Amino acid sequence: MKKLLLVIKLGLILPGLLLAFQLQAQHTVSGKVTGQEDGMGLPGVSVLIKGSTTGTVTNVDGAFKISAKPEEVLVFSFIGYISQEVVVSNSTEMNVALEIDVEQLDEVVVVGYGTQKKSDVTGAVATMSQDRLEMVPNTNVAQALQGSVAGVSVVTASGGAEGNDANIMIRGRNSIKASNTPLIVLDGMPYSGSLSEINPTDIASVNVLKDASSTAIYGSRGANGVILITSKKGVKGAARISYAGFYGIQQMTNVPDLLTSEEFYQFKKTRKASAITASEEDFYQDGKTTDWIDIATQQGNKQQHTLTVSGGSDNIKYYVSGSYLDVEGIAVNDLFKRYSMRINLEAKITNWLTFGTNTQLSLSDRSGQDASWSGAQDGAYYMNPLTEPYDADGNQLVYPWKESIYWGNPLSGLLEEDSDKNYKIVTNNYLQVDLPFVPGLSYKLNTGIEYDHRYRQNYAGRDTKSGFENRGVSDTRTDLDTNFLIENILNYKKSFGNHNFFLTALYSYQNDVENMEGLDSNGFPNDVLTTYQGYLAALNVPKYAYQEFVLLSTMLRFNYNYNDKYYVTFTGRRDSYSGFGANTKHGIFPSVALGWSIHNESFMSAIPTISTLKLRASYGINGNQAVDPYSSLSRLNDRSYLDGSTQAAGYYPSKLGTPDLGWEQSASVNIGLDFGVFRDRIQGSLELYETHTTDLLLDREISPVHGITTVTQNLGETKNSGIELSLNANVVTAGDFSWDVSANGAFMKNEIVDLYGNGVDDVLNQWFIGEAINVNYGYQFDGVYQESDFEDPAYEPAIPGAQPGWAKIVDQNGDTLISTDSDRVIQGQTDPKFITGLQMNFRYKNFGLSIFSRSAHGMTRNNTLLNDDVWGDVERNTTMKNWWTPENPTNEYWANDENANTRGVNIYEDASFWRLQDVTFSYDLPKSLLERVRINNVKLYVTGRNLITVTNFGGLDPELSSSREIPLQREFVFGLNVGL
Repeated sequence: MKKLLLVIKLGLILPGLLLAFQLQAQHTVSGKVTGQEDGMGLPGVSVLIKGSTTGTVTNVDGAFKISAKPEEVLVFSFIGYISQEVVVSNSTEMNVALEIDVEQLDEVVVVGYGTQKKSDVTGAVATMSQDRLEMVPNTNVAQALQGSVAGVSVVTASGGAEGNDANIMIRGRNSIKASNTPLIVLDGMPYSGSLSEINPTDIASVNVLKDASSTAIYGSRGANGVILITSKKGVKGAARISYAGFYGIQQMTNVPDLLTSEEFYQFKKTRKASAITASEEDFYQDGKTTDWIDIATQQGNKQQHTLTVSGGSDNIKYYVSGSYLDVEGIAVNDLFKRYSMRINLEAKITNWLTFGTNTQLSLSDRSGQDASWSGAQDGAYYMNPLTEPYDADGNQLVYPWKESIYWGNPLSGLLEEDSDKNYKIVTNNYLQVDLPFVPGLSYKLNTGIEYDHRYRQNYAGRDTKSGFENRGVSDTRTDLDTNFLIENILNYKKSFGNHNFFLTALYSYQNDVENMEGLDSNGFPNDVLTTYQGYLAALNVPKYAYQEFVLLSTMLRFNYNYNDKYYVTFTGRRDSYSGFGANTKHGIFPSVALGWSIHNESFMSAIPTISTLKLRASYGINGNQAVDPYSSLSRLNDRSYLDGSTQAAGYYPSKLGTPDLGWEQSASVNIGLDFGVFRDRIQGSLELYETHTTDLLLDREISPVHGITTVTQNLGETKNSGIELSLNANVVTAGDFSWDVSANGAFMKNEIVDLYGNGVDDVLNQWFIGEAINVNYGYQFDGVYQESDFEDPAYEPAIPGAQPGWAKIVDQNGDTLISTDSDRVIQGQTDPKFITGLQMNFRYKNFGLSIFSRSAHGMTRNNTLLNDDVWGDVERNTTMKNWWTPENPTNEYWANDENANTRGVNIYEDASFWRLQDVTFSYDLPKSLLERVRINNVKLYVTGRNLITVTNFGGLDPELSSSREIPLQREFVFGLNVGL
């Protein structure tokens, strides 16, 4: 018993002795962390015991306190500064001065025809976060841009395998009829191709020029902003081989609640029982069902594999990559493949001569036809669910509805022989001459060629409706587009004392040619040779198109800064565009920008919390040349006629010439504030802008005495204004854990100031002075007429003859009569007023978590799925609705009666939404493990895309341009990145 008590006592005493020994081995270290350049305390510095998770952070004065052993090492790290390691030894007091990370401070951004230090930029230039390119498996750079840059709206207009139908606008809509799409420049070459043809893995940076000062260097094409895409380059060092690949599955996110076969039968029986055909009755009685959307869709998948080799020496740097992308969309037979190769090479031939090339070669294969979704004669969304897709042998029926040859099979596209291949070369080649006899003076010859050859063949055989009725239908087409650029760029850089000058001069020539030729044929003896038997066709109709324009430009840009405090930028560009009238081919586009780095002033030393404070202001004029090259010319259309038995050529005027037709001009003012606090631990920028666009390209109505009713002229004016805010914050850096946040928001407002100079609205085109450019205009739904409304014998409905259950319309002018002219109103706009983006990156040891969401607010859309468009004999399907009945006197939707909505009122809904766009969870294999097999890095990750959408809009999706197309897909992607 005594031995037992002794053991218990020792068990209680020994831990205490061990703890006391451990405490004696440790001692408290305190001190202060300051910035080396000014000696001011740095708050929020991470102080970590190396090789452990034990640590602390400095307080607001830069002070810290930590317990550590003499042999341990403290690691001091802070954003914007070079990390420092200090051995504890026997020190009880430790003061550390951190050195600014100059490379991070002098971050270089692409600004067009060159680069600038970020601290020297005077215009509104935004850089997309590298996280959107590197941490998410994008197949299209437009996906990465969505929600990433303040003021840049990227709207997904439709779903599909290629994912290329995205409408990009910078700072909203300026033009009414001309394009609002920004200019895209790839490695210095104006790019006219599809963004889906560029491999995002090859992209090093994406910079967005937003204000007039930064875009004025592109003159007549800069009114809608500029997106500069720069591909990766080689760096000095041993050859590095890397692989990036992923595989993903795709699922539909939202499918409309279309009527099932049984629901449609009951709906038709109520609506018009006499229209039910014998085949529909038999189909229903046999208990069959057809879900056309389900048959036409599947679980999609995609995969991409990219292999790169890069490296270099003092004289040669190279980057070479090859990539393969294969996507099978959620629509059956919706396919997209991309084979691409990139070769970027820079060779320093002498100490004053450098040659470089940035070349991309790609093949995009869009072969394959999916189902018809909204076709008038075969749309899957409209197709009668009481019809048969296949015969008894499983073959597609040409006519699914026995009593109607009007309706074809929505699946017929799956049977068509379809080939669509696009071969593209985009090459930028340059010579850089650093003139040795004048230090700072250099000349660059920049050339580029974009060669685009697309060949399409489609054949619909006798197993399809069009092929059966025309004995085979063939459509072949060849498009050959070339874009040639040559630029002479002169740069001069000079500094003396506190004065710094940078001058850029440009002379540029661009020639763009688009050529198309093809053949439409039908009436073949058989389907064996498909498109290769045109010579046997009963009817051949050739088709041709040709278009060419030339753009000659000169530009001068002058940058000056004094003592890194005061900045000024002057830019002037003169463009000559062949597409405009003889009197207006030339345009001059000037701009000026000022900058003041307030944080470099001596009086700011009294406010150590503010580390960056820069005020910017700019004003300039840009142009928009987005009209066809021959818009200013008089034109004739063909009107051949028979002279006896001979065809004779005849023509008639189709367009009047306008020798004064010129650019739309956008005059814009921008005020910006860049700021950073707590040693730039929190950074941001605030932008305010207003743009007035004049000389709008519109069609004015004229007397039809010439046989022509309109002529294109420069008319009207719009105003576009907004506020943008961007924030980046290193929220937490403690030990092995970090949390970074990037957020942006933009408010945009556009309105029509004038149209035709007479202050009159254009109701036909739905353009209204003082309102947004794109609005919803029509009758306003006001519920449903109820039986109680007619209890008063004297009651007269505003719609003559209306009955209980009919759609009610708001009587806007109060005259108790619904009329076309006076009772239609504007019901919101289709473009968002406010857009946001939010990314949060979490890191703990080797684990990473990235969450990205975006939202759009303030737009209204017509929910076309609520339209009553089943036709008189109920031939088309529709969605399930809460129809009015005497037993269900709802105000949500009118009665199931063909007369219940005789005025065709639409239901407009709030299309605002918040979308959880991307969530990525990653793991980096430990360095200690990789060193054994001589691998630099291995990252494993899984990404969920388009996971959650919160919206009140009841259509297919608040972004898609149609609610009867391929739905958006939800994706789950598994990826692997390896670096050797």
